[in-house]
Amino acid sequence: MIEVAGLVVAGVAAMGTLVQAYYAARGANKSVSQTTIKQAEARASEPLKIGQKKVAEVIDPDLLKALQREIDSQNERLIHALSSQDVSDNEKEKAVEAARLQICHFLKQVLNFNDDVLPTKRLQNLWTSNRCGT
Repeated sequence: MIEVAGLVVAGVAAMGTLVQAYYAARGANKSVSQTTIKQAEARASEPLKIGQKKVAEVIDPDLLKALQREIDSQNERLIHALSSQDVSDNEKEKAVEAARLQICHFLKQVLNFNDDVLPTKRLQNLWTSNRCGT
């Protein structure tokens, strides 16, 4: 179950990277680079070691598996939206916002089961950068 937790944390971190890359690119009136998309895609498939044990300890294994499926699916939709030429800017914006909300949903689950504490600096940074508290 620890590896599932590592994949969940990796997926959320990769999604966070893509969300931030989208906003940075949009601010510069550019697209997210294919290199950034490929790096995030690879990152999501490698379990992260930091934080996985704590997440596995506080979230029920069945809920963790369900969260992994949701995060994997959201990552696929986000990667498709950002890498496809056929997706409109409006659809990209919607995919990025859905990913941001998915990140916050996961982090709120961790908070709910861990006495309102995010156990790692990475998760705390994701909370802040995705404006989960607002």
